[in-house]
Amino acid sequence: MNRNEHKEQYEINRRQFMKMAGIGGAALASSSLVGFMPGNWAYAQATWKNAEERAVNGAIALAKKSKKKEINVMIPSGSEGGFTPYLPDWEKATGIKTNLITVPMAEIVTKCMNEAVTKSGTYDVLLPNPYGLPDLVESKLVLDITDYVKKYNPELTGPNGVIKPIYLYGNLYKGRVYGFTCDGDINNWIIRRDWLNDENNKKEFEKKFGYPLKKAELFPELWDQMKFFTDTSKPQYGGWLTMSPYYAKWEFLEVFTSFGMLPFDDEMRPTIAGKEGVQSLKEIIEVKGCMHPGHTTGGWSEQYKAYAEGTTWATVSWPSFIKYNNNPKFGKTAGKMEYCQAPGRKMKDGSLFRPARFTFGWSYIVSRYSKDPELAYCWAQYMYSPTVSGKIVRTEGTFFDAFRYNHFKDPEVGKFYDTERWKDLLEVWMTNAENSYPEICLRGGEEYNNRLDENVIAAYQGLKKAEDALNDTAAAWEKITQRYGRKGQTEQWKYLKSCMGDNFRKVMSLPAPPDWISKL
Repeated sequence: MNRNEHKEQYEINRRQFMKMAGIGGAALASSSLVGFMPGNWAYAQATWKNAEERAVNGAIALAKKSKKKEINVMIPSGSEGGFTPYLPDWEKATGIKTNLITVPMAEIVTKCMNEAVTKSGTYDVLLPNPYGLPDLVESKLVLDITDYVKKYNPELTGPNGVIKPIYLYGNLYKGRVYGFTCDGDINNWIIRRDWLNDENNKKEFEKKFGYPLKKAELFPELWDQMKFFTDTSKPQYGGWLTMSPYYAKWEFLEVFTSFGMLPFDDEMRPTIAGKEGVQSLKEIIEVKGCMHPGHTTGGWSEQYKAYAEGTTWATVSWPSFIKYNNNPKFGKTAGKMEYCQAPGRKMKDGSLFRPARFTFGWSYIVSRYSKDPELAYCWAQYMYSPTVSGKIVRTEGTFFDAFRYNHFKDPEVGKFYDTERWKDLLEVWMTNAENSYPEICLRGGEEYNNRLDENVIAAYQGLKKAEDALNDTAAAWEKITQRYGRKGQTEQWKYLKSCMGDNFRKVMSLPAPPDWISKL
């Protein structure tokens, strides 16, 4: 696949992803809109005891002086169902209406950048993806909300706070708060529980590999399992790694990161072309013959449907994958999945390092050009608050997955994905979230991703040697860094490293985040 072919397929997959990413929406929802209407909170007597009340009382005070009586919110098309049940209570409490402006997912970045240029003030709040935050901040579209966060306390931390480290790497740029990541898009590993517990499989696997069949802790164990369960005559496949344009970068980076590596060093020099990167890519290529045949062209929807066929052992995907595959209407996997912590590597000190990836997601940002940015902030905090967001993440039609600690304590959230084994799911999901890492959240993030993506695919398809593909990527990354300015990129990279979870900090001796952030 040459550059033009990759670009065309990348754009097809990107648009297909953006068009259909909301699995909870109409496209694949298993039932019609179900509203979980919140109770009628007594906001008239302001107690200011929690994030939603602080947002409401702040809005009431601001509304007395503001000419603005409506908040205009840009949201991805299809996500309306996650918001509409909770807007009446906001309006009743504050007197402020909400105007949801739906935009096709593939056009959100373009619309945001257009607003940065025109400065029209059309939108008060927007919902882009977290990985694009640096570019949007540098475009001067996004308001620095750090002072509002200190004033209103959205409960980023605490018993109902956002999972650490998501609140660190998803909300901040260069140590300042610019958004609220409101979607816990952690990728969990899934295997077939019925195959795992089959006595004949256990016997034959141990006979062949010399150790018991179990949930893989290490990537080499996972590769063995994929080889064991592959039988194309049935057909039966060991796995689905999405090695198609737009997705392949994520598969590579998860394997690479498991070596205790980050893609750049302290000076923003690429590390991916080193021995760990080459081994990571070669390991993925080695199990190519174990993959479902659709994995080099399909995107997320093809993955969901392929796994539902019941012929694949292992895969890694978003929480909505679990919801989809637990619906018996869609296939043969309902009630047959085992949820797994991400596999990893054994470090030199004997410890296990098992990082999980956070990919895509959504964030609330406040427009710098809003006619009343503080009022817009209060709307965003209300929706982001523990109570309201806890309802949104379990509402049919939502695009948002659990991201706060209180979400993971709510049985209704777990049952939204798996009515029977929800406790096991939430435990694994929480572990992966606490051990997660973000996408490349730098200026030009999509450019870095594109160059990696196309070269990983070139190697996977045999068009380049692994070493050449990664060297080409590193060279392209250096040009991107130089174009945006190494000093500024290094500043954000230094901050981003401090946002990694405790597991990263221990293995890589990374710096801690700024003290004030941990006290929010």
